[in-house]
Amino acid sequence: MAFTVFVDESGEAGIKKVRSEKSGGASPYFVISAVVMQPATMIAAKQMLDAVKSEIGKKNWKHATDLGHPEKVLIARRMADLHVRVFSVVSNKSTLGVYKEFIDANPQKFYNKCTKYLLEIVCGYLLRFGGNAENISVILERRNHDYDAMIRYLMKVKENPIYPESRALSALNPFSISTRAKGEEPLLEFADFAAHAVYQCVNKTSSNYRIPETRYFEEIVGRFAGDDRGMVLGSGIKCIHSLNDLELDEKVISLFRNARCTPSTFRV
Repeated sequence: MAFTVFVDESGEAGIKKVRSEKSGGASPYFVISAVVMQPATMIAAKQMLDAVKSEIGKKNWKHATDLGHPEKVLIARRMADLHVRVFSVVSNKSTLGVYKEFIDANPQKFYNKCTKYLLEIVCGYLLRFGGNAENISVILERRNHDYDAMIRYLMKVKENPIYPESRALSALNPFSISTRAKGEEPLLEFADFAAHAVYQCVNKTSSNYRIPETRYFEEIVGRFAGDDRGMVLGSGIKCIHSLNDLELDEKVISLFRNARCTPSTFRV
């Protein structure tokens, strides 16, 4: 049975100049997320998306940021009923340290690294359900990016997995990665929403009075991947490089640490 991995991000990949209370720049946090679907679920997801767009009277939205709070809650609740698995990688750029210098603050290399982390946890999970390099395909939202360099990087990691986590990339054919504009592939909107839901848990700005919004994540948390005990942290959510490194509010730390998923509905 085929698995399609839809990938999108929230926050900017820029790391040279990061926004603070006193100066502008890229977002302090970066979240990249994947929503994995099988063929039957892809049909149901498109039907759900059309129905919700009709219900809220906004048929042309492509990003979660285009929606109001009640509309996001509605979508999250409907998404929670779909047979999908969600994965997210969260990075606090203030903890990049020497890695930032090593890559000369190159946002493309940072994006590729986060994508690698994401695909590692996705493939590691799908291996449990018969996922392999022939039945896993990946669709990224198209952005201004050198995807050939990304594929070469992933091939290099796959062929020489220095870290144990990278061995999971044996289930990935990097040449199965393709890109679509958001309007070309409506199902990318689910990956966009997943990334947005997690990003709002870490996003603290003057516009939200530095109060993170956890509601969307709480609505869809059951759809995240989990370990054998159903725990999401470490399986469906990867923190770079630890939960403590993210420097989150205590409520969000507790939410991530105790997050549990529903049993898998993948069929192989």
